[in-house]
Amino acid sequence: MQENEVSEPKYGEKIISEFDIEKDLEIWENKHERDYKIKITLPEFCCLCPRSGYPDFATIYLEYVPAKFVVELKAIKLYINSFMTRNISHEDSINEIYDVLERKLAPKWMKITGDFNPRGNVHTVIEICSDEIIKKTQEQSFETPKFEKFARDSERSFDRGGYGARESKFSKDGSRGKSFGADKRDAKTGDRKPRASKDKFDDKPRRTGSKEGFKKPEFAGEKRARIVKKSSEDK
Repeated sequence: MQENEVSEPKYGEKIISEFDIEKDLEIWENKHERDYKIKITLPEFCCLCPRSGYPDFATIYLEYVPAKFVVELKAIKLYINSFMTRNISHEDSINEIYDVLERKLAPKWMKITGDFNPRGNVHTVIEICSDEIIKKTQEQSFETPKFEKFARDSERSFDRGGYGARESKFSKDGSRGKSFGADKRDAKTGDRKPRASKDKFDDKPRRTGSKEGFKKPEFAGEKRARIVKKSSEDK
């Protein structure tokens, strides 16, 4: 082979040089309705400095929540490799990648980070995040918590037997039926029955409001209460 003869490019070089964004950036249909996040790391990004021509290396971190489409992994790899022979700055390269993917995929949310290797004692990180996530973050920071309100069922109530159905106030024949507290009323007069005194089961002396001192409660077997008076000596 003569010195001035140009060698034929390898198949990889040919694919990268002929890569067409509109035709070769393959996208697939997203078949899932739920929201989920896709994270892709591309550690071999390379482009040429537009001033010096020196290579710049970076790791690209792509995160997005798909809507109707997702990007095919081999296609995104070839697209990133197409920057290898291009003279483009850090800022322009990351912005171009973001614009292309946003136009092709129209994701619900997307974030791209370009972490470039230090060169000349300078470490550059370019990060672009969609406006939707910024707006959503601001709304969440000012959003008032919402608590669900539980309404009590009007047809159910608590009773001694547990949580059962409420009885109707009227019977099937139109007459007034059994109501709550009916078992506490006298069957003849309709008056409420006196509440059972707890003193029958409690022999603890109770202090009365009078000056007589302690009054011993009345028991079931006794006919009248006993009055216990304190003497002056006890005081």
